[in-house]
Amino acid sequence: MEVLSFVGSSLLSTTYDMLLEKLKGYLSDQLWNSNKEVHAQIESWKTLLLKIIAVLQHAEENQVANQFVKSCLNDLRDLAYDMEYILEEFVIDAKRSKLIAESKARANKRQKFTSSIMNLFRSKPKPNQEINSMGNQLNDRLKQIEKEIHTLGLINLTVKAKDESHKVDSERLLESSLLEDKLWGRDSEKEAIIDLLKDGSSCLEQGFVIPIVGMGGVGKTTLARLIYNDEKLKGWFDLKAWVCVSDEFDVAQITRTILEHEYGQWDVLKRPFISGAPGSKIIVTTRNKDVGTMMRGDDGVYNLELLQDNACLPLFTWHALGKKNFDVHPDLQDVGEKLVKRCKRLPLALKTLGSILRGKLRRDEWENILNSEIWTLSEDRSGILPTLRLSYNHLPSHLKQCFAYCALFPKDYEFDEKELILLWMAEGLLQQQSQGKKQMEEEIGHRYFQELLARSLFQQSSKDESRFVMHDLINDLVVDVAREIYCNLEHSMGDGKLEKARHFYRISKLPVDSFANLKHIRYINLSGTKIKCIPESVGFLLFLQTLLLHGCHKLTKLPATIGNLIDLHHLDIIDTESLEEMPSEICNLKNLVTLSKVIVGKTSGLMRLSDLKNFSQLRGRLSLLDLQNVLDVQDAREANLDKIHGLEELLLKWTSSDNDRNDLVLEMQVLHWLKPHSNLKSLKIFCYGDKNFPNWVSDPLLFFNLSSMVLSNCKRCTLLPSLGILPLLKDLIIEGMEAIEAIGFEFYGGHGSFPSLAELVFKNMLNWKEWTSPARSVGEFPCLHKLVIDNCPQLLGQLPINLSSVKELDVRRCNVMLLKSMGDLTLLSNLRVEKILELTYLPKSFTQSLTTLETLYIGHCNDLAYLWEEGTEIEQSLLPFNLKHLSLKHCGALVSLPNAMMMRMDGSNSSDTSMLMLRLEKLEISGCHSLNSFPRGKLPSMLTYLKIEDCECLKSLPKANGDDNSNLHLEIKNLPCLYSSQDSHQLPAYLKKFTVDDGGEWLESFPERILQHCTRLQSIEIGNCKILKSLPTLDCVSHLLRLFIYRCEVLESLPEELGSCTPNLKDLSIEWCENFKSLPSTMYQLKSLQSLLMFGCPGIEFILDGGLPPNLTELHLEKCVNLKYVPNTMYQLTSLQSLRISGGALTMGLQNLTSLQWLKIEQKFPLDIALPSSLTSLWIIDEENLKSIPGGLFQNLSSFEMLWISNCQNLRSLPREVFHPSLVGINIFECPHLKRQRFEAKGDYWALTQSIARVEIDGEEIISKGMSVWPWPWHYGNSQPPISLQKDALRQANQFQV
Repeated sequence: MEVLSFVGSSLLSTTYDMLLEKLKGYLSDQLWNSNKEVHAQIESWKTLLLKIIAVLQHAEENQVANQFVKSCLNDLRDLAYDMEYILEEFVIDAKRSKLIAESKARANKRQKFTSSIMNLFRSKPKPNQEINSMGNQLNDRLKQIEKEIHTLGLINLTVKAKDESHKVDSERLLESSLLEDKLWGRDSEKEAIIDLLKDGSSCLEQGFVIPIVGMGGVGKTTLARLIYNDEKLKGWFDLKAWVCVSDEFDVAQITRTILEHEYGQWDVLKRPFISGAPGSKIIVTTRNKDVGTMMRGDDGVYNLELLQDNACLPLFTWHALGKKNFDVHPDLQDVGEKLVKRCKRLPLALKTLGSILRGKLRRDEWENILNSEIWTLSEDRSGILPTLRLSYNHLPSHLKQCFAYCALFPKDYEFDEKELILLWMAEGLLQQQSQGKKQMEEEIGHRYFQELLARSLFQQSSKDESRFVMHDLINDLVVDVAREIYCNLEHSMGDGKLEKARHFYRISKLPVDSFANLKHIRYINLSGTKIKCIPESVGFLLFLQTLLLHGCHKLTKLPATIGNLIDLHHLDIIDTESLEEMPSEICNLKNLVTLSKVIVGKTSGLMRLSDLKNFSQLRGRLSLLDLQNVLDVQDAREANLDKIHGLEELLLKWTSSDNDRNDLVLEMQVLHWLKPHSNLKSLKIFCYGDKNFPNWVSDPLLFFNLSSMVLSNCKRCTLLPSLGILPLLKDLIIEGMEAIEAIGFEFYGGHGSFPSLAELVFKNMLNWKEWTSPARSVGEFPCLHKLVIDNCPQLLGQLPINLSSVKELDVRRCNVMLLKSMGDLTLLSNLRVEKILELTYLPKSFTQSLTTLETLYIGHCNDLAYLWEEGTEIEQSLLPFNLKHLSLKHCGALVSLPNAMMMRMDGSNSSDTSMLMLRLEKLEISGCHSLNSFPRGKLPSMLTYLKIEDCECLKSLPKANGDDNSNLHLEIKNLPCLYSSQDSHQLPAYLKKFTVDDGGEWLESFPERILQHCTRLQSIEIGNCKILKSLPTLDCVSHLLRLFIYRCEVLESLPEELGSCTPNLKDLSIEWCENFKSLPSTMYQLKSLQSLLMFGCPGIEFILDGGLPPNLTELHLEKCVNLKYVPNTMYQLTSLQSLRISGGALTMGLQNLTSLQWLKIEQKFPLDIALPSSLTSLWIIDEENLKSIPGGLFQNLSSFEMLWISNCQNLRSLPREVFHPSLVGINIFECPHLKRQRFEAKGDYWALTQSIARVEIDGEEIISKGMSVWPWPWHYGNSQPPISLQKDALRQANQFQV
């Protein structure tokens, strides 16, 4: 408690400092000139506040932990908030009077606005006597605290000036902040794990998981992040993803299950990765060694120990001094070495302690840290490392509250800098410096954020560099220091405290009737919700600073009363495509910093382009839409767009329709006057109607910062601007310019043009025929690395562009002559050719320069017969012998592959003129209907992935190259000639995935022993085979892990040898097989089987007593409407976690399934069953006779979280017992007696649902508090395991809100 008291006094000291500054501001505000009584009241509060601040400063500096501090913290905190509340009531009353007066003065000009103001404030404000009464009560409380201060003998303390050293420290800290992560003492661990990542173990072996185990703060995540981004692994994996599973992620109960050390659940969790590409790897970091052992076994866990002594000192000095040792500051060495010992070789502690001392170069400052009483506090008592506690204590006062505010974030929550700054603004935590130039709050917030980042309290997200996160131990610290100040936003605020709320976050339904009571709110985030309009009562929110409506796709209207929000800084309406107009009252919001778009209106009462003159402080992104509605060029002139210095991105858009485009000269004049400021970095112009662009579009003196430009669908434009002279232009997209027929000198603007351009895209240029460059031009496009030409069918001639630097080339929907005209491509590494008519092969003039090509994709080229010109003498050195990835898709005329891609049977190349495929690693062939065979020979030795599908004429597969292809992963799908040919029994031994997805009416059975040699086969999928009567023999596929059968209408059974020949089978799914009648009697032998799914099989009536494997974790017998019996052995499946079954097949015994978490019962719900105490989720579906649910079902469910009820037409009520304290969500669908009104205010379930995160009725959210997705993992016809939620769901489920 001592620590808590001290921390509380520290935070309150900062709170009162800020409150005092507000009082001073109010005293100088002209609002009070005519109200002497209010002025005197504030003056008296100021005097008493000075005394309180002095006491709090004394408590903070001397770490006072006596009974006074303990007993008064709550009173002082409430007093501060109440004082601020009353002050704001004064301000609201004054602002309201001012708005009404101003509205009356403008009555003749804007009658509508006056009416809306008067209607909005029709209810009488609080009378002065009521506010005065509140003030008098506050005076009494202040005086009482003053008396208690007397008892401590502290009344004569005076307030000290704010410590300027903090300011100096902060400045030094930012100047010396480390811009890059360094790895100290972990080089050998890093190299060892990289070697493990590069080995060729299959996804189906334990080696594909690499668990890094170690205590909190030892550097597991830092090591994993540096490995994840290491240059040595660049290009090694096709795809990379970083996913965080939080300790708080209860929905799928991943953490709880893993911590219970249940190997079966880990096996379910990893199952989605089994189908990954060969060589796929997962790095898992965990503090629990048993979790690591579960994933890979005792020998496979990589234990990350504490740092070696010789690495501790350099890590500490690097963060404290920016050096690797004390050579420059020898006087600090002995103190520093003692501090390092205090950190006990823990990297996070060393890093954090070093950050505290960064910028402090006096010995006494270091000694003060060393001798702090914090070190005497036991870590076990508070759970916080003393080092981390020190990092908080030594924050400047202005940062303490900003840091403490972050206690609202759940663990592992990834936050955006701008998002957090806006929340700080809403709380009034950003303080202007007492001296110097006044800064915008956003600038102050950026400085605060960077200081906390430099002190290692924030760290960059590993998976998204634009977002940030707190280490778990830092999160523990911030929650501890702010425990009595904030409540976590994951908790509900349904307790009537909304009146003093400062922010709403992602609320799904606006409290329309309550807006009048939310007058103090500063921040509302409705982004991504389904709201259609903002109520007029939003005009009550006179303190509102931030209104975020990003991604509200159904929003159609903003209220006129939005003009009252004169404190509004941020109005984000990006991605609100249904919003078609904006009220003219927005022009009153002169403090706006963010206004993401302006929709120009046609009629009075709507926003005009000239209103932009009121928004000189705008920053970031701005879109000006419906510019065709500008009827007077004077509006564009008055907009003063060039005076808005903070704009970085600008979009100008006219309508794409020609119906209202009568005055194209006016459009040219409008665009002329919309010249932006020179700070602009990105410009987009859409649907401009004149033939020419104004000169400013290509003015290098104006656009010396411009890096990106898009000119789109300007269909009348006949001449491009001279963009080649823009010095920093990096990305250029030109599309839909249908009137352009030629591009020439005017585009370049001179010699040496486009000096910085890296990416150039031409798209949908339907009439473009010619591209020429300036005479004797040299040095154009020196940095160009990506060129895209898409749907330019008439462009035929020689390209003038210098392609020698291009690394990526994308040519689509163009004439074949364009490929033949390509110049030097010697650096090209990635080539995509798609939908090129009359392309029969890649021309020699084109392929001979592809010597560095690594990836080649050719798709939808219906005339392609050969990859390149066969039979021609081509020099060996001029072929793409570095090719690694080759994809040929939907090339229906392709009849053969080049001989050069195969190796001779003796291991050498089959062609003496090529080494083309020697380095080939990945080959995909799909939809090549004329291809009937591979060239003679063996596959390249480096090939690791081969996929062939939908090649109806292919009759044979190539041979593997012995042991060199031991890691080759082969997938085949829909090769009907292959299955029926005489050689089909020779399906290669390297086959790992066998798929038949369209057997149609031709495949009745497979050739005998078709899988005889497929000893590596791991997955079989057979579906849509209408007349298939039997599966292939399975006696040689002992490594089979997954068998999936679907939509085989006449199939009645599986091979009887399934149980004895597939000992490693883990997943078995049978779906929509109408005549399927029985499982093999040997099923009980499948001891590795984890998941048995049968869906839509009405022919099955019972399961034999020996038909259930003993270690199942999932058993789904769904839509099996005639199922009458399951064996009693089902109730002995102690590992079973997920069960879906018809109620008619259930008997007593469910309570024995001690691991069961998910239960779905369809039809004939048995009212007399007992549910197991482990159950977390229950789904009742299609039960027409169910009228009520016994409350006793839920009495023993201590962990019950989710209830789904669907299509229960006669169900009339829910028992009170279902509203368990642990309940997270309720979803009701097509239950006519359970309507939404029963869950809303005054409904019979309203009081019972206040602690529930989400309630949804017939697809409509009734309550949503932080749960933006339903964590229900079961999808019809999908064998995904119960915990296989997508990473977006993980992120969304952890989002916070009020």
